Amino acid sequence: MNQTDINVFDKLLYYLSHEGEVSWTKFKDAIDRLTGEQRRFEYMSTYLRYLARLGHLDFDPMQLSYVTIGPAVLLETAVKNRYVLIGSRTPALIKEVENCVSDLGGKLRSESNKNAPATIIISDIDETSFTEIKKLDIHISLNFSAQLSQLLPKPKRTNFPLNDIPLSESRKMLNLKSLTFKTYNQRQHGNGLYEIPHYGRNIYILKSGADQRRVPRDWGTWFALSDAGKTTELVTYLNEYHTWCVRYPLQIPLILDRCATLCSGYPPKSSWKSYYPKSTGKPYYYYKYVPNGIAYQLTKSLNQNWEKVNV
Repeated sequence: MNQTDINVFDKLLYYLSHEGEVSWTKFKDAIDRLTGEQRRFEYMSTYLRYLARLGHLDFDPMQLSYVTIGPAVLLETAVKNRYVLIGSRTPALIKEVENCVSDLGGKLRSESNKNAPATIIISDIDETSFTEIKKLDIHISLNFSAQLSQLLPKPKRTNFPLNDIPLSESRKMLNLKSLTFKTYNQRQHGNGLYEIPHYGRNIYILKSGADQRRVPRDWGTWFALSDAGKTTELVTYLNEYHTWCVRYPLQIPLILDRCATLCSGYPPKSSWKSYYPKSTGKPYYYYKYVPNGIAYQLTKSLNQNWEKVNV
């Protein structure tokens, strides 16, 4: 296997694979130990999300008390002859898989990522290989994107609990122009998504008329945008490149993020010099190798209009 750089995400994944499940406090302590003064992201939850979008771990954003490692899974991507290893893993397990795949005539390579653990890619394997890989206590998941697309949610606001804290506790709300959270006039409490310091980074309050509910930040953002009639120019699909694009700095719900990411097995790329649309120059997150049908369902799950373009 080719040599790759081991970064903080790889180390966090190895740590959690050893522990199985840790408290959120211990997970944050591990980040501090591994990064020290070189911590790249202001919020600890960024590290958590970047691991979770690749299927390595799970957590409940509405009650973030524990972080749990996912099982080791060999997952088929939307790219022909490409499988990725996700979930629990250690250097020893990777070596076992490499030896197994090599003995069966397959190929395994590791590719470093800046904001994620290395991507372990396996190719040139057949049904016999699956049988042998299962013996290493690794699950096999075929046609992942097609299966998950049947489960993609489009939740209603009534899925979330009513709010029990007054908006007077809030400091910021989602600005529909900048797509960031900014300080607002405390005397006004109009419809929108509000940050509540008491709840932390993951839980916000969505106000729509007299209805006020606690929602995960990622779903709440798209509810607020939809309520305000912003359903275009935030999500688009580049048909020729099979690339699903989401406006930066918006965050999409984890289950959608994971589905889009694992179509290729690579984390999305972001750029301030987006190649589309050239007329606006607005930045996007780019999810590569997302099939047309999956991109459509992802878009509709966000209550956005379907915008497919050829470039």
